[in-house]
Amino acid sequence: MHNCLAIDVAKGKSMVTLISSCGEVLIDPYEVNHSIKDFSNLLNRIKNLKLDDISVIMESTGIYHRPIERFFLENNFKVFIINPIYGKMQKRNIRKTKTDKEDCFNLANLFFTNTFKEYNKPEQLYWDLNALSRQYFALDELCVNIKNRYRNLVYLCFPEYEEIFKGNTIYSNIALEFIEKYPHADIISNTRIDKLQNFFKKHEFRYWKKKANMIKEFASKSYPSVGMNDEVVSNLSQIARLIIEYQKAIDIVKYKITFLAKKTKYFNSINSIFGIGEFTVSIIIAELGDINRFHNIKELTAYCGLDPSIKQSGKSINVHGPISKSGNKYMRKLLFICCLNIVRLSSKCHIENDIEIYYRKKRNEGKHHYAATIACTTKLLRKILALCKQLDK
Repeated sequence: MHNCLAIDVAKGKSMVTLISSCGEVLIDPYEVNHSIKDFSNLLNRIKNLKLDDISVIMESTGIYHRPIERFFLENNFKVFIINPIYGKMQKRNIRKTKTDKEDCFNLANLFFTNTFKEYNKPEQLYWDLNALSRQYFALDELCVNIKNRYRNLVYLCFPEYEEIFKGNTIYSNIALEFIEKYPHADIISNTRIDKLQNFFKKHEFRYWKKKANMIKEFASKSYPSVGMNDEVVSNLSQIARLIIEYQKAIDIVKYKITFLAKKTKYFNSINSIFGIGEFTVSIIIAELGDINRFHNIKELTAYCGLDPSIKQSGKSINVHGPISKSGNKYMRKLLFICCLNIVRLSSKCHIENDIEIYYRKKRNEGKHHYAATIACTTKLLRKILALCKQLDK
């Protein structure tokens, strides 16, 4: 007889119940805190029943289900982690009742009436890669927000900085360190020219005299929005230091991801694709994990949220709508950027590339630039999967 331990997960606590395939409730629903004491007590209750075949089912809830997942995997239980969409569909009823106990029974019923794939924790290498990848995206997002604030403060304190350090050079280390030290036009006006020249000379700047003279000249003509002693000036100095620290942290994470990704057997195969660099390959491997777990392209496209949504009503013909966007958002963004780079580089270098040819074909069919690029992302995924499957033959 098969038995199911259904767990309705919440933050720091969960509702659990043990039910047999005959519908007999072996452990009445009760609340368990995510602590070693409560987990051990639950395990002892299960062992005292002396049951052979027990499976654990729970919904994926971001990070909240992780303690339970770890405990039952370490104690050699079969664990099934399902998409909350399945649970939501099962919970539909006329009266719209929803309690934690009811949710446990619904999960158990879902387990006995459907077939789910058993959850297996990825290898430690892929686990570490995924953790580093998410750290990179988090740091990058924070850095972008701080850079927007930095631009606004620069405009208030010394708007001519945008002419001195043009484009993205305003985010370079030398620009950030200089702005941290001299955040206001009046501070530069009150500083000797030789001191400004020494700053650039120490940083091995090629035209250090010319650059210092130019900054001094701009400062003498500038009329900022705030005074030299305004709190906004110290804010700019602080923000410049933060950007330097964030960029250092991002560089460390990027190095770690690339170093670990090169240990995987898929790195060289994916890196052989034209237009994709080493770091991008590393992020692809980090997000996809062991690509062997995907049996076909449909599973892979669904994982990335690139599968088309389908609409049909009555006698109407199936209409393929936009992509579902229900999968990994980081992979979608990454694949989109990869395809843009491949098409751009192929056009520049005049190289016959299958992705670029496919993009042109879609454009000739009247597709919008974005629609054609999205179509290319699926083709790129097929290519990645094919290259990786060849290694496993």
